[in-house]
Amino acid sequence: MKARLPITITISLGILAATSLPIIAQSVRFPTDAELQELIEKFRRFAASPPGGGRGLYSTDRRTRVQIQQLTSFVKAWSQIDPATAPFLGKWTAWEETKSIYPSSVKGRVCIIDGFIPNENNIGFSFDQGTVSNGRIKTDSYILIHQGNYLGGVFVYNNEPGINEYAWPKPLTNPASLMGSVPPAKRNQLLQQFKEAGCTASLPKRQ
Repeated sequence: MKARLPITITISLGILAATSLPIIAQSVRFPTDAELQELIEKFRRFAASPPGGGRGLYSTDRRTRVQIQQLTSFVKAWSQIDPATAPFLGKWTAWEETKSIYPSSVKGRVCIIDGFIPNENNIGFSFDQGTVSNGRIKTDSYILIHQGNYLGGVFVYNNEPGINEYAWPKPLTNPASLMGSVPPAKRNQLLQQFKEAGCTASLPKRQ
């Protein structure tokens, strides 16, 4: 079944998810304060629109009750340790890509495993770290904002700022199982990065 995609989704697919792919041979420009504020307002309108009112693919929550309960419990547990990062945790889904955001042992930091369609130039996954400040996650190449069950990935591509929407976060899984289709050498490299960053898919240890 084909769904009509929001303009921002169409643009982001056209550039193969600029918020997921590594930046190659170009310096990264972040949005100006004015550009960022405009994108945030656009994202808020998107998240607040009624079902069928512009959210297209994202109008329906297809998660099971168990998935919702599992994620809710996970986020609640981590909110006791790091309330700034907790709302971002989970596996967020866009049209043909995902962002799995994991908690870290370092307060205010998260690990992000991006999943996207593989091709001859990539394995379909990449690893990144982000820091949380003022209710936003900032990585080396993009910014993540959050509202309810929606996540926005803010980027600049060809000097044009844009935003890619994700929705309906699901429980996190072990990164090894998440990347089961990746060649062992590449998978081990990503898992080592994940481990060295102190990130986990588990509940926090009791203090």
